[in-house]
Amino acid sequence: MRAILFIISFFLLSGQALHAQQAEVDQSLFLYELYVDGEVYLKNNQRSNGQLNLFLPTGEFYFLDDTDGNKEKILDNVEDVHLVKIGSRLFFPSEKGTLEILSSEPQLYVQYKLTMTEKAKNVAFGGTSQLANVKSFTMNSTGTGVSLDPMKMEVKSRYNIYWVEHKGKQKELRSMKQFLKHFANHKEKLQEFIDLKNVDFNDATAMLALFRYACQLGQ
Repeated sequence: MRAILFIISFFLLSGQALHAQQAEVDQSLFLYELYVDGEVYLKNNQRSNGQLNLFLPTGEFYFLDDTDGNKEKILDNVEDVHLVKIGSRLFFPSEKGTLEILSSEPQLYVQYKLTMTEKAKNVAFGGTSQLANVKSFTMNSTGTGVSLDPMKMEVKSRYNIYWVEHKGKQKELRSMKQFLKHFANHKEKLQEFIDLKNVDFNDATAMLALFRYACQLGQ
């Protein structure tokens, strides 16, 4: 019996059931194309392992329950979760939503967001109809703020928001312009680095390299 059973035990004992996903989930809505080996670290110092993934519209952690036909289920009681490791990457639930730790010291976190629109619907004479409005979905550990059913949505684009430590508080950076403003004393050198490396703001790995370079230069 694999260790994923312990995850179920932890949350059932606390009075919260894990929710089975009833419909097949579009894999483009997940961070990973496939489920990845991972571990859940609880605040009571217990931990469990299993096949995990991150559902981007809500920021919920999904896992494959191998005791129930590998059904996709949602990890509940996130307030008891300290960290979630998926592959080699670390995540944690916060009031802002689910964040990935890119650097712990100095702090750099990333929050993944989606721009989505309703899937086209079939109409008469073989045509399709689609809502004109596009919704922005943020990863949120409680699932709040999602006004439309993500199962009926399709991804238009992905983009990132970064969080850095500033005077004892976390500061939100939504664009490269804001990043350069945060490190205004070294704007020219950082711009040279961006141009040389062709840094894309929505590439978390590239932004981590830029952030480390900026920190080496000083605030």
